[in-house]
Amino acid sequence: MKSSILAVLGGASTALAAVRGFNYAAQEQTYDTFVSQFKTAASLSGASDFTSARLYTMIQDGTTDTPIDAIQAAIDTNTTLLLGLWASEDQASFDNELTALKSAISTYGSSFADLVVGISVGSEDLYRISPTGIAADSGAGQSPDTLVDYIGQVRSAISGTSLSSSPVGHVDTWNVYVNSSNSEVISNCDFLGLDEYPYYQTTDVNTIGNSSFLFFQAYEKVAAVAGGKPIWVTESGWPVSGPTSNDAVPSTADAETYWQGVACALENRGINFWWYILADSGSSPSFGVSSNGTPLYDLACNSTAGYTSTTASSSSASATGTASKNSSSATGSSSASATASNVTASGAAGVGSQAATSGASASGSATATGSAAAGASTASASTGGDTTATATGTETTATGSSGASAATFTGAASKAEGSMAGLAIGALVAALVL
Repeated sequence: MKSSILAVLGGASTALAAVRGFNYAAQEQTYDTFVSQFKTAASLSGASDFTSARLYTMIQDGTTDTPIDAIQAAIDTNTTLLLGLWASEDQASFDNELTALKSAISTYGSSFADLVVGISVGSEDLYRISPTGIAADSGAGQSPDTLVDYIGQVRSAISGTSLSSSPVGHVDTWNVYVNSSNSEVISNCDFLGLDEYPYYQTTDVNTIGNSSFLFFQAYEKVAAVAGGKPIWVTESGWPVSGPTSNDAVPSTADAETYWQGVACALENRGINFWWYILADSGSSPSFGVSSNGTPLYDLACNSTAGYTSTTASSSSASATGTASKNSSSATGSSSASATASNVTASGAAGVGSQAATSGASASGSATATGSAAAGASTASASTGGDTTATATGTETTATGSSGASAATFTGAASKAEGSMAGLAIGALVAALVL
C-alpha cells in the first residue's frame, strides 16, 4: 500500500524538490546553442525554475564517442541533467555511449556529477518493438533482456565514480510498462520515465477537455506496476499548430489549457517532469512553448492550478477497443467489474477507474484492491487472449456519453534522439456506469 502511494506521488525523494525542464535533441546542436536554450528556459516569463535538461544521448553530434556539449553548457548555466544513453543499437554502438559517459565523468568531475538528476538507459525502445510500434514503422527498438543488460553495464560504468549514487532508469510508454513481459526492466530500474501524449490518443475521446484525465489515467497505470519506484514524466505536451488528431485540435489556447491541467498539476504535486518542448518552430505538429524566447501562452501556475478528478461511482463495466494509427493496430477484449465510493479526489493519481489492458500473446486474470491515494487497480496480460480484472477502489473518475463510454488511451512519442513522431497505442479501459 505504501509503495503504491509513493509511486503515484512520484516518489518521496522528489516530492520536496521536484525537477522541471525540457527535452533537448542532439542533432545539429553545439555548446552555444545549448547555452542559449538553457538560458531561455530558465528565464521564460511565467515559468518557474525550468532549469533541467533531458538528453537522449551522451554523444556529441558528428562524433563517435565525444561527450555531448550539453554537459559543459549545463555546468556553465547551472542546469541539471537527466542523462540519456541511446539504447536501440548494437553493443558496439552502445559501447560508444558508455565511452562518452565515462569520459564525461573523468573530464568534468564533481561539477558535472552534482548536476545529474538521473541516467536513462534508452527511450521508448520497448514501444518500438511492440506490435503497435512495429506496425507503425516506428524504427529500431530493443529487447527487454538487452535493456536489462545495458542498464547493468551503465551501473558498472558509474560504480566507484562521482556518479555512483545517481539513479538509473528507463523511459518508455505506459502500455509497455504494464506488459508483464517487460517486468524485468522495471525491476532493474531506480525510476521509470513516462512519455504520454493525449494528443495522439486517437482511439479515445481526446478532446482538450478530456486530456488531463487521459494523462493521469496513463500515469496511474504505470504506478500500479512500478513497485513504489518514482515515476518521472519525461515527455508530454500539446501542439500549438499542426494537424487535428482525432478530437485533438492544435492551438495555443488548447496548449495553454493542457499546460495548466498537466504541467501545473505535476509542478504543484512535486513530480519531476521534462516538457516537450522549449521551441520547435517549423515542425508539424509543433509542440514548442516559446518562440524567440517569448512564451506562446501563459506558463504561470498558481497553487490551485492543475487537474483534479471528478466524482463518480460504478458497479460494473465492460469494454472492447481497437486502436490504429499509421497502419498500426492493437486490439484486445476485456471485462472488468468494480465498486467505488463517491469521493472527490485530488492528487497525482487524479483518477481511479478500473482498467484491464492487453499486450501480446497470453491470457490471464487478476484481482486487485486500490485505496485513496493509489486510486484504481490495473490488471494486464498479453493479447492473444482475454484479460479479466476485478478491482475495488475508493476514488474514481470517468468521462463518457449516455452514461458510459468504452475508451482507449495511449502515451506515445517516438524519438531518435529528439525527433518526435507520436503514435497511438491501443488499450482497454472500463467505462463507469453512472
